[in-house]
Amino acid sequence: MKKQRNSLLLAFVAVGAIFIASCSKDDPQPEIPQEETHEAQLTFTEVEWQDGQPVELEHPEVMVVTFEDGLAAVGTHIHLEAEKTYKVELTAYDFAGREIQQEFVDDASVHQAFILGAPDGVLDYTYADPADARVGVTGYLHVLQPSDGFVLNYILRHLNEGEKARITAGDWNNAQYTQFGGANDIDLKFEVHAVEAGHGHDH
Repeated sequence: MKKQRNSLLLAFVAVGAIFIASCSKDDPQPEIPQEETHEAQLTFTEVEWQDGQPVELEHPEVMVVTFEDGLAAVGTHIHLEAEKTYKVELTAYDFAGREIQQEFVDDASVHQAFILGAPDGVLDYTYADPADARVGVTGYLHVLQPSDGFVLNYILRHLNEGEKARITAGDWNNAQYTQFGGANDIDLKFEVHAVEAGHGHDH
């Protein structure tokens, strides 16, 4: 009789464990917003910069760098000419091939781009996102002077709540960007040569 009671007790415990596990699986879990990027590209389009405003060219030079899982093809590099300005546009795709860069702009309060790696005084940057966004999905890169080749690092960071308020427009190339709490959604690296005007295609 004692063995029978023990068997029944074990059966009830097992059924209870299954019921709890089933309920836990069915309970909705809070979702953590995080964009999963599989492929990305950066497009550089030459523009004329006049009185602090971009003017589109009829036949601009356009360079596109593509990335898969954050990596560009081996040997990828571009030449940017000193004293020129380039419109830089991020295009990002999820694993289903859908463009998701607009999500970064829509959630501007928790996203910020950083463009790192250039020697001091070589580049400057102007945001071109909507005035209330200032993310860096679109912007204008000004090449101020020639430089030896360097690795440009474009980072799109998913910030913790409240961190965006600490970031100024001048932080676009802040090498200490990790002080702004969060995690990187996108981390792209490729080689750039800042060359003298008129030598954009020299190697």
